[in-house]
Amino acid sequence: MHVQQLLEQAHQLPSIPRLVQELLAAFDDPNVDASRIAAKLQLDQALTAKVLRLANSSFYGGTRKVATVNDAVVLLGVDALRTLVTASGITAAFRAPEGFDLKAFWRKSFMVAGLCRWLVRRGRLRQLNPETAFTAGLLHDVGSLLMHTLDAERMREVDAAVAAGAPRGDSEQMILGYTSVEIGGALARHWHFPDVLCEAVVNQAAPMAAKVPNEYAGLVNIARTCHLLVIGKQPVERLFASAAAPVASWLELEQETLEAHWDEVAELGRDMEALLD
Repeated sequence: MHVQQLLEQAHQLPSIPRLVQELLAAFDDPNVDASRIAAKLQLDQALTAKVLRLANSSFYGGTRKVATVNDAVVLLGVDALRTLVTASGITAAFRAPEGFDLKAFWRKSFMVAGLCRWLVRRGRLRQLNPETAFTAGLLHDVGSLLMHTLDAERMREVDAAVAAGAPRGDSEQMILGYTSVEIGGALARHWHFPDVLCEAVVNQAAPMAAKVPNEYAGLVNIARTCHLLVIGKQPVERLFASAAAPVASWLELEQETLEAHWDEVAELGRDMEALLD
C-alpha cells in the first residue's frame, strides 16, 4: 500500500490540539504582541509551566529568575516559543500504544532535537535556524511512533528484526512495504509543516543523496549518531570515525570545535528532560 493511501485510510490520525493551532497562527501574525501570546499560553497550565521552565533553563536563561509568562515570552522570542508550542502539540497528539514506552521515545526525540539545535551553533551551520533544526530532530522518528499506533503487530516484527541485527530501514521495507521516515514525512505534510522539515525527516538517512540536499536532514543524521555516543558515554571524536563522518564533513563540522563544547551536552540532556516532564 502506498504511504499516502495508508494515511488516507487511517481514520484516527493524531491531531494537534486546537490551542496549539491557535498559538501557531498567532506566531504568524506580524502584529501580534507578547501579552496576547502570554494570555493564550496561560489557558494551558502544562504549557505555561514548560514555557517558564524553558525560560529559566541554562539554554535560554539569564542571570535573573523569570517568574511571569509575559517575561518568558519576551525573553524566548517567537522562534523558541513556536518550537516549544509545536513540541507540546506533537507530544499531546499521541497516546502510548500498548507495550510501547512513550516517555522513552520522547526522551530520545527531545535529545536528538536538542543536539540538532546545539550543532547549529557550531561552524557554518549558524546560518540555519536553530528552532527549525530542533523541530526536525523532534519529528525525526515520529513515523515509527505512528506505525506502532496504526500497525502494532507488524511493527513488533520490525523491532524483532532490528534487535536481531537487521537494518531498520530494510526491515521496514520488507515487512511494511515502506519505511517509517516516509510515514513521518507524510504525517508532517498532513500537519502542514514546511517542505524543508518534511524533507529533513524523509532524507535523514542519506541527506547528501537527496535530489535537493537538505542540511536539516544532515543535522538529524549527525544528531542521531551523537545521541548514540551520549548514551554510550563515548567521546565525540568517534563521530568522525563513524558512517556519519562524510555528512559531518559536508556540514563542515570540525572535531576540535565539537570536542571543545562536548561537555555542554550533559547540561543539554538535563534541559531536554525538564521539557519532557
